Amino acid sequence: MLHSEKRGLVLKGLGILLLVASATACGGSKATMLEVDGVLHVMNPAEPLRPNWDIEINEFLRIGQDEGEDEYILPGITGFVADEGGRTYLLMQQDDDIRVFNADGTFSHRIGRQGQGPGELFRAASINFGPDGNVWVANAGLAKLTIFDRNGLYLRDIRFAAIPPVLIQTTSDGFMGLYITPRQIVPNEVFEITYQLRRFSAEGDTLNTLFSTSVQMEVTDLQLGGMQDQIPFYTIDDQNRVWQTRARTDVFEVNVWNPGGSLERVVEKEFEPIRKTEQEIEEERETVMRLISAQSGGQIPDGVNISYEPEPYRPATGFPYFDPRGYIWVQVTKEGSHNSNGFDIFNLEGEYQRRVELPGVNNPLWLSFNGDILFVQESDPMATPQIIGFTVTFN
Repeated sequence: MLHSEKRGLVLKGLGILLLVASATACGGSKATMLEVDGVLHVMNPAEPLRPNWDIEINEFLRIGQDEGEDEYILPGITGFVADEGGRTYLLMQQDDDIRVFNADGTFSHRIGRQGQGPGELFRAASINFGPDGNVWVANAGLAKLTIFDRNGLYLRDIRFAAIPPVLIQTTSDGFMGLYITPRQIVPNEVFEITYQLRRFSAEGDTLNTLFSTSVQMEVTDLQLGGMQDQIPFYTIDDQNRVWQTRARTDVFEVNVWNPGGSLERVVEKEFEPIRKTEQEIEEERETVMRLISAQSGGQIPDGVNISYEPEPYRPATGFPYFDPRGYIWVQVTKEGSHNSNGFDIFNLEGEYQRRVELPGVNNPLWLSFNGDILFVQESDPMATPQIIGFTVTFN
């Protein structure tokens, strides 16, 4: 969201250094470009530049079912990635292993198994292809990244002092990852969680930190609401730039960091906050508390109070995803629906092109592009866990 007050302060204090605002035949307006302290602000109107852009999205594959062979029942997918041949690699929380499916959706093989030895996984958190092209898993319970080849052969580990980086993505000289550091501020009273986007070498050494934010909570009174807007989501484009969002409800904003770790541009879009209904807030509260109880086994320690108060507004942005054809897809929500199957598409300059929705999926997650092929995970807890394949054609 671009607040009028924020725009007014910027214009009053610094003036317009570069202004591009002309109507187009497509019905939208170009973004306004404003340089502030060496950072380019790309301020988009609410209407897209190319509202009539012909984009065809057709489903061709679903992996996952409610009953049948065990390999095709997919509870607890914590991440997946698809390779250039259309094979998908699904990280399964329940089994702490990886299920691999062929391009036609048939089961191929498993990688890893639950345990704490070499090549075993414990509380695995995310999966991706590393800079060597192999399968990298954030083995969170064992404080390491565990690396397999694509056929399942265990290769090596990269160890960390505490929790390893998650949501890893490959860069030209290593990888990026979300590094989460919990620490006690006051023993047994106050602890702090720090979220950082770090760039690492291929050996796991920190090269630089792009983004850092912290949240403090009382140990005996864990109020979990309000944490979600601190967690950075990100994707990397083909120029090694990092496009980073947070689940903020007050502003539509994407920060773009160059490979050296400096903020290069801020992409904004006019946005009106979308308020949740009281029923939605209550349902969200009940769902989160039910999950907390399930994960703790119902054994919350005496003297500890855990509460969750939902944010009354919907996030303006969700995860961003890089489409190698030269676009960034930013996940968005819409009024009157739990579904978050909408995406705002931006070009690599940060100009808003068009909104699209993926048909037949409520809450898509972990988009993986391969040419015209797009794979997504259905993450709606009320739907059958599935991986869905689409063809996406730009005309």
